[in-house]
Amino acid sequence: MKNQLLMLAYISVGVGIFGGMLIVLLLSIFRQNQVINSLVSPQDFLGLPCTVEIPFDTHSKGKVSLNVKGTSIGLIARTTEESKEFTKGEEVFIIGTENNQVWVISKSSFQHQE
Repeated sequence: MKNQLLMLAYISVGVGIFGGMLIVLLLSIFRQNQVINSLVSPQDFLGLPCTVEIPFDTHSKGKVSLNVKGTSIGLIARTTEESKEFTKGEEVFIIGTENNQVWVISKSSFQHQE
């Protein structure tokens, strides 16, 4: 009787280990097929529309916000457009990035470039 219980315990442990390894193997195979990357690189910003949060012009910095990969991001913004002042709520487009800042142009300028 004691030997039968010991044998049953060994079989139960073996089946449990085998089942666990099988589940881990299947999960790793399924995860290899999925690409999960929530990191946002500066290249992801180029050409995206954003909204002015803090007004700015050629001689000052401002702030814009945008959504990238489901994340809302606020960035320091500058422009090279002469005599253009961006107001709060205005839509602008990102044309470049440099030192954690973005360079933006107005919607009308962006449409002329297309």
